[in-house]
Amino acid sequence: MIRHLFLTTIACVMLAGVRPEACIAADDGAWWSFQPVRKPTPPVVRDETWVRTPVDRFVLAKLDEHGLRPSPPADKRTLLRRVTFDLVGLPPTPTEIEAFVNDSSPQAFATVVDRLLASPRYGERWGRHWMDVVRYADTAGDNADYPVPEARLYRDYIIDAYNADKPYDEFVREQLAGDLLAADGLREKYAERIAATGFLALSRRYATAPFELMHLTIEDAIETTSRAFLGLSFRCARCHDHKFDPVTMEDYYGLFGIFASTRFPFAGSEEFQSKNFPRTGFVPLVPPDEAALLVAEHARRIESLRADIKRLEQEAGASANDAERKKQIDAELAPLRIELKRREKFGAPPDLPVAYAVSDDKPVDESIHKRGEPAQRGQVVKRRAPRFLAGDEPLSIPPGHSGRREFAAWLTRPDNPLTARVMVNRIWQHHFGQGLAAQPSNLGRRGDPPSHPELLDWLSAEFVERGWSVKAMHRVVVLSNAYQQASGCEGVRVKGFEEENSNEAPTQARLHTRTLTHSHQHTRALELDAANHRLWRQNRRRLDAEAIRDAILAVAGTLDLARPGPHPFPKFDDWNWTQHNPFKAVYDSRHRSVYLMRQRIQRHPYLALFDAPDANVSTDVRTSATVATQSLYLMNNPFVREQAAAFADRILAQTPDDARILFAIETTWGRRPEAAEVARALDYIARFAASATETGLAPDAAEREAWSSYARVLLTSNEFFYVE
Repeated sequence: MIRHLFLTTIACVMLAGVRPEACIAADDGAWWSFQPVRKPTPPVVRDETWVRTPVDRFVLAKLDEHGLRPSPPADKRTLLRRVTFDLVGLPPTPTEIEAFVNDSSPQAFATVVDRLLASPRYGERWGRHWMDVVRYADTAGDNADYPVPEARLYRDYIIDAYNADKPYDEFVREQLAGDLLAADGLREKYAERIAATGFLALSRRYATAPFELMHLTIEDAIETTSRAFLGLSFRCARCHDHKFDPVTMEDYYGLFGIFASTRFPFAGSEEFQSKNFPRTGFVPLVPPDEAALLVAEHARRIESLRADIKRLEQEAGASANDAERKKQIDAELAPLRIELKRREKFGAPPDLPVAYAVSDDKPVDESIHKRGEPAQRGQVVKRRAPRFLAGDEPLSIPPGHSGRREFAAWLTRPDNPLTARVMVNRIWQHHFGQGLAAQPSNLGRRGDPPSHPELLDWLSAEFVERGWSVKAMHRVVVLSNAYQQASGCEGVRVKGFEEENSNEAPTQARLHTRTLTHSHQHTRALELDAANHRLWRQNRRRLDAEAIRDAILAVAGTLDLARPGPHPFPKFDDWNWTQHNPFKAVYDSRHRSVYLMRQRIQRHPYLALFDAPDANVSTDVRTSATVATQSLYLMNNPFVREQAAAFADRILAQTPDDARILFAIETTWGRRPEAAEVARALDYIARFAASATETGLAPDAAEREAWSSYARVLLTSNEFFYVE
């Protein structure tokens, strides 16, 4: 045991990159994130004219403290492109751009924000952020990676919850205990609350047999729960008390008991075919009294099928000498056997809607697994929540219940210091490219303290006071001057700002002076705070995989904005995948990328290329690598060529040629082209068309090819891929 603890300590040291003497258990609650949230008064600042929301006071006070000044505002076109991608994940249209540029009212930007938050596209964008955290996938993750057609119901629940601005505390409770809330709640909310527990049902499956290595599935449920809602990793406490945060083995196995008292569904595996292991645990989307009638009829039909099959098989045996009758019997048996197999294996009546969800099972208190090994049992720990927060009292779990409902209530208490902090930090992260606390799923001692702790607490308190409204927090953040800063101080940006935000015509001398002034400030700020921890500018960000694909489809005019139906998985009768022949599929679609089918074991070829997360683990921060294979994809993939051709058709619908260039650049890059850009583009198109004609292409076809080539240039440029 001593050797094990020593090795574990060394492992902690190697993983965290800290001194050995620092690898000790944290003192109870002394770390900043374990302290109660106390709403600070926004500070008084020297430049009151810069303050639009209380957020600006905290940001400006920190800038003053470090001798920094904020950057000038982004020009209106840049700002609109930024907020449109941030909130709905799509580029603004030329019509939307011109409407905003020409709206000189003080509420112009707030009107844009309200429009975007009211769009159904908002839930698709922000639902995808949440799916990263909860490791959403459409397959189970066992060694054959069996598909889960019903998983999409949880995906749609997430999107709908964001669109409806479901209070975040309710959103949390439904994902952990929606089945229990559904039983006592409104009939119209029953189905969505059942589907919400897909959060737990999607815990990773391992190996082959049903519920094989179930302790690892429960570990995944605990780890994802702790990272998603508490911003902490509990995994270390599976084998020993946490070496950094005040999470003990008793805390861990108290939670383990709650999830071990929960019935998880089984989606199928390699032994699905060879043995009588049907899909199990899928939860009806209608109340028990309605489901019971269908379940009873389903059971009667199974018995009837078995009896009919047995009778016909006996009759076939008695007719070995009558070939014609035997042929008739075989024809009668075939559909009966198919129906029986489907009813037995599918796990639910065919006319009963079900979800990949969880339900309460027989309650059990779990014993500690010594060294994390289920076969080595220690003391039994009663089901409970972690006890490292001040003022915590033991959960009062009613007899016969798992404790999930009570744990969910503990998580969403208004005075829980972690839950609100974690979520507002995630909201900030997706508006600025980094959280106030840099590791959004690790607010413990192994994570960096926040750059603006007072601001984080003010936002957290405001979040709870505003009824846990995520949309309200968007408004607080994006309406601030801090959000609306330029990402740099280049002269063109300053000039754009002057032209679109001032009623006075700028003189060349004033533009030159302003450019030099801000360039000097920019250089000095880079020397003092190159990583922009103090928020003296916005951060330039590359679009993520989904936004890139969706933007290409949108400007090409081929994006299907309808919500798709079920994925086109093979029909259920043909499910026979194994470890050596696992399920693999990529389904083409013109719907938004949030609806693409995603596997656990097999990564999507496009999404993986542009840094979409591994669906096996909770992901809080995506990478944004630039690699040669991305360029090869953009150069050679038929998808890009097809969309460029479709975009070229949209461009050609404009007249004359300079209007085509204006439309093309404003549609893709969100700004007007400069005169030199128009001239270069027209020259390129003319030379391309002439060259194509020389190869024998008809003039009309040559012109279309020239504009398609130009469209590909725009769609694969840095200015298309990045948001300022």
